[in-house]
Amino acid sequence: MRQRAVLVLCSLMLALSAACGGGGSSSTSTTSSSVQTTPAPPALAITTNQLPSGLQGHAYSATLSATGGNGALHWSLGPNSSSLAAAGLALDANGVLSGTLTSTGQFFFTAQVVDSSAPPLLTTKQLLANVYGKLTASAVPPQTMSQYQLPPVPFILFSIRGGVPPLRFSATSLPPGVRLDPNGNLLGGPIQTGTFQSTVSVQDSFTPPEMLAVPVNITVTHAPMEAFRALPIRLALNQSFSGPIVVLRGGTKPYEFSMTQTSLPPGLTGPDPVTGFIAGTPTAAGSYDLNVTYTDSSSPRQTGSASLNVVVAGALGRNDTPTTATPVGVGIFNASISPYVDPPNGTPVPGDGDYYRLIARPGAVIHASTSTATGFLNEPPLLDTVMEITDVNGKTLSTCRQPGDTSTAFNSVCVNDDVSASPHDTDSGLDFQVPANASPALRFLVHVLDFRGDARPDMSYFLNISGVMEPLSIQNAPSPIANVGLQYSQQLFASSGVSPFSWSLLSGALPPGLSISNAGVISGNPTTIGTFSFTIQVSDAAAETAASSFTVQVFP
Repeated sequence: MRQRAVLVLCSLMLALSAACGGGGSSSTSTTSSSVQTTPAPPALAITTNQLPSGLQGHAYSATLSATGGNGALHWSLGPNSSSLAAAGLALDANGVLSGTLTSTGQFFFTAQVVDSSAPPLLTTKQLLANVYGKLTASAVPPQTMSQYQLPPVPFILFSIRGGVPPLRFSATSLPPGVRLDPNGNLLGGPIQTGTFQSTVSVQDSFTPPEMLAVPVNITVTHAPMEAFRALPIRLALNQSFSGPIVVLRGGTKPYEFSMTQTSLPPGLTGPDPVTGFIAGTPTAAGSYDLNVTYTDSSSPRQTGSASLNVVVAGALGRNDTPTTATPVGVGIFNASISPYVDPPNGTPVPGDGDYYRLIARPGAVIHASTSTATGFLNEPPLLDTVMEITDVNGKTLSTCRQPGDTSTAFNSVCVNDDVSASPHDTDSGLDFQVPANASPALRFLVHVLDFRGDARPDMSYFLNISGVMEPLSIQNAPSPIANVGLQYSQQLFASSGVSPFSWSLLSGALPPGLSISNAGVISGNPTTIGTFSFTIQVSDAAAETAASSFTVQVFP
């Protein structure tokens, strides 16, 4: 029996050992099962981040909050919190921040909280209380706006003080076209002149909200008068013109125009006092400075002036074929391209081509390029030019250098569309070398085309030429007065060209008794009283010709 009891006891002890995890002594297992571990309290943290805003003179109350810790929490103010008392606020042990607000501003303080743990947990956090003054408004001085102009700065914002933000604005009886957004900004633009007795209402975000009504006197004046040039920069000599000098914007119609009459090109009159138009046919080439004065009908009246220059010059002419090419020399020439026939109904027609005749010495390097002109009010360039250089019969030459090529080789076909592909420049240009065997000079053509073939009437461009000789011309005129029976002798001279020169009578009739020699001398004894008109032509060694018309009056 004893042996059996011992076996049973041993079995119970082994079972108890297995239940405790096994592998250790019986004394250690018994000690582990008797220890009780107390869990750590959760971390203590203040969760209040932003306090509500307060209004001076009003009661304030806000409860701070925290998480974590054990048991009851106890609140108090930490260091650097003395300014809170100056605002009329205090923090009690329950975390209630309250009082009657006595000062305005931003009040920083340190809130601290302690729990009931042993030992206790403590945490702190810096907080901010904003206290605003009562909503007030100073008197708004009378405001002035210009018709159709953007409103001025939000003047109403500068008259408001205090109030708990955000503030909200509304208005009544504003000038038509103007509105006030909820933030106090004026939007739109006044479309009607006059004086408007407006009221601006302001409401803050306090509970209950504070409200004010601010009277505002707004006067809308007539828009400032502005002038924009309408007169073309260039007028064609001996061609009629009618149009305004300037167009006006703003002010009050009707307008009045005036200017010094002597400043107008001869043949033009105006301006019309109501429309500002000048009209007539300019008869004298030259550059003219104009000064026009304009006045509106507002009260008080607005007055302004504009100074502008206009050039009266002969047109380059219709140079659509090699035989009608315009002779040009070194310089920048204002030209235009338009269809061969201006279509009355928009029907597509062939594009225009302008030919210019040039002459240069053997071996000379010629540069030719275009630049498109802009239209009224900075209209972007619309003309896409193509340039080619040909002989006098229109055959394309092949001793050119393309734009951007810095080599000394002139072996490219003389055609160019765009000066540059990147950035894209739709102007065109070429460098052309006159063959060394051209003797005594080379006559050639620069041909400018509209790439698209849809040039509207008179699309402008500039032609730039360098390296050529000036066109042949007659430099002087014979004396316009002769007397019967008295010797008359006048030497004519050619300008530019390649000598020798040859002179002849092209049309009309010299006064009886006078003749012109091949050397360009008009001489003889006039025999008949009267006025005689004639045209003299000069030819040079390069087969260029030039002609001029003259008049000589023979007196007794």
